Amino acid sequence: MKRREALRTMGTAAVGIAVLPTSPVGDFRVGGTQEATELLIRGGRVVNADGSRDADVRIRGDIITQIGPGLAPAPGARVIDVSDHLVIPGGIDPHAHLQGAFVDDLATGTAAAVAGGITTVGTFANPAAGESPVEAMDRCLAEVERNAIGDVFFHASLWPPGPETTAAMPELAGRGQPSHKVFMTRRDFATYRGAFIEALEAAREAGVVTLMHCEDGQVLAAVLRRLRASGRTAIRQHYAESRPVVAEVLATQEAVALCELTGAPMHLVHLSAERALDAARTPATRALPLTIETRTLYLYFTEEWLRGPLGPLYVGQPPLRSAADVEAMWAGLADGRIDLLATDHAPWMREQKLDPSLDVGRLRPGVSDLRFMLPVLYSEGVRRGRITAERFVEVTSTAAARTFGLFPERGVLREGSLADITILDPNLERVVTAEDDPSRSDYTPFEGWPITGWPVITIRRGEVVYEDGRVIGEPGSGRPATRLPRLG
Repeated sequence: MKRREALRTMGTAAVGIAVLPTSPVGDFRVGGTQEATELLIRGGRVVNADGSRDADVRIRGDIITQIGPGLAPAPGARVIDVSDHLVIPGGIDPHAHLQGAFVDDLATGTAAAVAGGITTVGTFANPAAGESPVEAMDRCLAEVERNAIGDVFFHASLWPPGPETTAAMPELAGRGQPSHKVFMTRRDFATYRGAFIEALEAAREAGVVTLMHCEDGQVLAAVLRRLRASGRTAIRQHYAESRPVVAEVLATQEAVALCELTGAPMHLVHLSAERALDAARTPATRALPLTIETRTLYLYFTEEWLRGPLGPLYVGQPPLRSAADVEAMWAGLADGRIDLLATDHAPWMREQKLDPSLDVGRLRPGVSDLRFMLPVLYSEGVRRGRITAERFVEVTSTAAARTFGLFPERGVLREGSLADITILDPNLERVVTAEDDPSRSDYTPFEGWPITGWPVITIRRGEVVYEDGRVIGEPGSGRPATRLPRLG
């Protein structure tokens, strides 16, 4: 309740209660005119990051009101029998691209998310020409309630750093969106280092998290210059070479040093290499306000995939790494050195990715994977014994909620939290197909993979938005996910 009151004082409207018809379970659909008094999830295994138990979950409006065994439904309640299923917090993906040149918008992107058990998505508020970062944030927040199905939060874009950047930090926090992203890939990053330190200090005071893309722009430019001079620019043969591990290591070292210098909360996005992880997680950095994510691609694919005839389909930034790096990402995810998993969902059409005019210096990086992050991780991680079910919940929901100011309203199943819930069938076997993805992208890197363990129902703020293999939530039913600043 303290968190919800804090959000109200930041000027955020209270989230609405979902309108649900009170019909039998088999006929239940969103969109009726009669308000459900209650939704009761019965007979499942409730899994949180800190433990699991057999229990029922009672939802009234948008709030979890009770968790315990043998709960009796109120008159008119809808009862969902989830025996032999897992009841987990709705997934939170803090890093997706649902704007710009990419083929997904808030409607299709969040449709893919809820189909995959993800109820809350973080994306980017990039300014248009002549627009300030704060104006861009206001525009994007307004768009959520017109188009989104899942709930959405935004990271600002604040470059180059200067007085406007410093002034924007408390404005972002006041809007409940205390985060921004910086690309160390910029060739002018070193030029603005002094101003960026001042921006980090302002971020610390306002509780704004700085997301860092850690690849050194000068190193990347030098390598690209050499490759072009020798005529080695084909993606399949030379993309991995064009963005070497040393560029990621150097930038990671600098980012960690800046975090230590300023005390500003910092989040390293899409870490891909063992050496970068070793640079970020040392005894000296344990006390820093530093969190790390890795990306879905880096758990399942190695650089050999880039060299095949369909290699450009697997291009991301950084590139796929070695088998040893893949194992290091799994180890870091399991032992906590890596805090969370994100998709970096950046969807393109197959034809766009395979465009023959592209080369190592002109790319369309990224893949569509919001739909498949949870089921693939459950199948390849939990079922294979790489991580526990509790750790699965931690890296797909709870850690992101803690990192980005959403906890305990989201990221956990407890009385008083929002009813963002995913029902996962741990024994359901299906083969991945792009046709099963609401994203506009017409391919998936997981095409043809046999996966065991799928989300079958997704509940966002008490409203069923995915069920029976269909997205039934309406565009515009999503809301901005308002966050608290990360102070102290």
